[in-house]
Amino acid sequence: MSGRRTVIIFKSESESSDRYAEELQSNGFNPIFVPTLSFGFKNLEQLRAKLQNPDSFAGIIVTSPRCIEAVCEALQFSELHAGWKLLHNYAVGEVTHNLALSSLQQLFTHGKQTGNARNLADFIVDTFDGSRDLPLLLPCGNLRTDLLLSKLVENGFQVDACEVYETVCHPALADNMERALKADNIEYFAFFSPSGVNCVYEYCKAYNINMDNWKLVAIGPSTRLALEERGLPVFQTAERPSVEYLIKVLLNPSVGRAKPTGEIKAVEEQ
Repeated sequence: MSGRRTVIIFKSESESSDRYAEELQSNGFNPIFVPTLSFGFKNLEQLRAKLQNPDSFAGIIVTSPRCIEAVCEALQFSELHAGWKLLHNYAVGEVTHNLALSSLQQLFTHGKQTGNARNLADFIVDTFDGSRDLPLLLPCGNLRTDLLLSKLVENGFQVDACEVYETVCHPALADNMERALKADNIEYFAFFSPSGVNCVYEYCKAYNINMDNWKLVAIGPSTRLALEERGLPVFQTAERPSVEYLIKVLLNPSVGRAKPTGEIKAVEEQ
């Protein structure tokens, strides 16, 4: 890896990790993945009851891979009711969209191109052509923001938000960080979620590590805002949570240097 610039990627392990590693390496970077978050499921019986009654809903909104995993856990290895395929279903990002296809009997979701909850809310408002008398089911985590929910409610939608998982800092974060920071030529820290920013920030504060030693890259506007709120300089911002957008800003720094906008929180928790 001599001469390669190291990127520490604060992202949980997923099917997309291998592709990130392959693409980054082919573009001259040395990626090191550090899982920052751990997830625990809750209220799965409540979610299961809702999933068994698609006729009571206008559709489902899944905002992260964890939402799909919660649905699978709630179903207890049984198949998703076929009635959901006839409804208005949405996902934030391609990873979540693809996971719905592969894990939920080819459940197709709209809006994968939106990339964050703000854009997805706008997409739903602009394109929804069904009845708003029934609610959209929104499985979510304890750290969700109300941006998507409030936007939909303001526009006459009903939303049944069901909290089905909790996000905490990964129990092995300290050990993983210690190993990662021994790498050569560390140049970038790449953050995929506001909660990931918080965990790494608290770790660095506890161990007196100055995060200004590296170039901080945010994936999405909500992650950028989380860094800015802690007084940390954001070197670049990738528009969407994909390896293509990450490489784009790493290779072309000016692309991701957007001015702070105070935009909102909402992105796929990785």
